[in-house]
This record gives sequence, structure tokens and C-alpha cells, in this order.
Amino acid sequence: MKRIKGWGATVLACATTLQEAQWLESNGADGIVAQGIEAGGHRCIFLSKDLTTQLGTVELLTQLVQKVKVPVIATGGIADAGGVAAALSLGAIAVQLGTAYLLCSETRTSQIHRTALKSEDAQHTVITNLFSGGPARGIVNRAIKEIGPMNSDAPEFPLASPAITALRKNAEGRGLGDFSPLWCGQNATGCKEISAADLTRELAADL
Repeated sequence: MKRIKGWGATVLACATTLQEAQWLESNGADGIVAQGIEAGGHRCIFLSKDLTTQLGTVELLTQLVQKVKVPVIATGGIADAGGVAAALSLGAIAVQLGTAYLLCSETRTSQIHRTALKSEDAQHTVITNLFSGGPARGIVNRAIKEIGPMNSDAPEFPLASPAITALRKNAEGRGLGDFSPLWCGQNATGCKEISAADLTRELAADL
């Protein structure tokens, strides 16, 4: 991190626990992204593999704002302007959204993934290691139902991805996401098929 900062870069790093945030701060991070358990995609957990240490966005954000001196950015489960305002009111200097942008016209989200995001299936997500070997939140599909979301037989990151590729490609060739990583946060209600610029304006409208 010292080398990177020596190039004049600002370092923003992700934490999922207070301990991770304090480690990042002590090692020179200029700002910390507080990733709540609601967030879609891969967990940024790095000091431990124990997922029981993970907190919701509100709880994590509150702890970090109180305990670290560098700016904190909130992420996880935030899907609309109200959520953005709430996070800012709790002390976040900014808010990071991922899932809400997955249907935007600029994204490269697959049609299978888009269909899942627009369906009721998006209301049921879970943290799984089946698709990459690392813990990540996605929509529950056939693979997760039949194998279980967390399975010790899954190869370590990043080897799980090629291990499931053949099944994934076969299913996707038939229009099915049964073995695909359908990354999604716990709150997909903010997903809109509009431009990213328009969505950003909506999120900032009341600020």
C-alpha cells in the first residue's frame, strides 16, 4: 500500500468487520468501504474465513464511523435514494451501489442474469462458494439448492470457476442459469433498465 500511495494514488479498501477496517487504517488506507452482509457478489473478508463475523451494513457502518478516523463509504443492501440518505445520515461520506446498476443499459450482464434479476427469484439470495471458491452472494439456483450454498468440496478460489464451467456452458446454451453465478445483493428492488447516468441522478435527487 505504501508503494501505491507513493505514486500519488488514493487508496480505498474494503472491510467487512471492524477488525479489518482497523487493519486497513493502520496500514495506510485513505478510506474504507464498509461492506455489509447484504452486498451482492464476492465478500471482501480477508482476516478470517469465518462468515459468522459478518455484520449488516447499518451495524458495520455505525461501528466503523465510531472507531476509525478515515472516511467510510457504505455498501450493501442500498437500492434507492432513501437508502443513500440513510447511510449518509449514519456518517458515511459516500455510498457504493452494485446490484442496482446490473440492469442498466451500459452493463454487460448476460440475458440469463437479467432475467433472474427481474424475476421473483432475486428475492432469495445466499452466500455461496460454489461458483468461484470464494464466498459471494447470488440468487439461489439449481446448483445451490442441490449441492448447498457452502460446500467444503468446492475447490479454493479461483479454481471452482473452471470446475463448473462445463455444466454452466451446457445449461446456458439452453437458456438456463442453473449452474451460473447470478450475483445479486439482498435488495434488488432498485434495479432499473435505464442508463447508469439516469439511475445515478435518481439516487442523488433528494440529496
